[in-house]
Amino acid sequence: MIPYWKRIPFLKGINGTVKEMWLGVGLWGLAAALTVPWFVKDVPGCLLGLLAGCLLACACVWHMWKTLDAALELGDGAQRYMTVRSLARYSVIVLVFVFLTVTDCANPLAAFLGLMGMKASAYLQPSVHKYLEKRRR
Repeated sequence: MIPYWKRIPFLKGINGTVKEMWLGVGLWGLAAALTVPWFVKDVPGCLLGLLAGCLLACACVWHMWKTLDAALELGDGAQRYMTVRSLARYSVIVLVFVFLTVTDCANPLAAFLGLMGMKASAYLQPSVHKYLEKRRR
């Protein structure tokens, strides 16, 4: 059986762990999308915020992978490189949340919940990896 990422050309150059993290973020987002609307009045704004947070989490996972990959090639400047890139990533996160808060186009708390999918995905990744490895055999 051909792995799922080999069927999509865009995903060929991306690390398998990143893809598994993305899958975890997607599962987190799906679980949140199925449960959160029961507890809020503004369902479209909440779902849009959740989508924005999950997309931001996926972008952060990708950026961390690229940053770590590049920093491993560096010698003495690796720590500074990682610090600058991390600050840039956090700045983008803050800008997205400021934009969501100022424009009121989506719920910033739901976006934060979606962003926390990155943390949940980090904990789920070993289980997702084990499941996908069993499925490949």
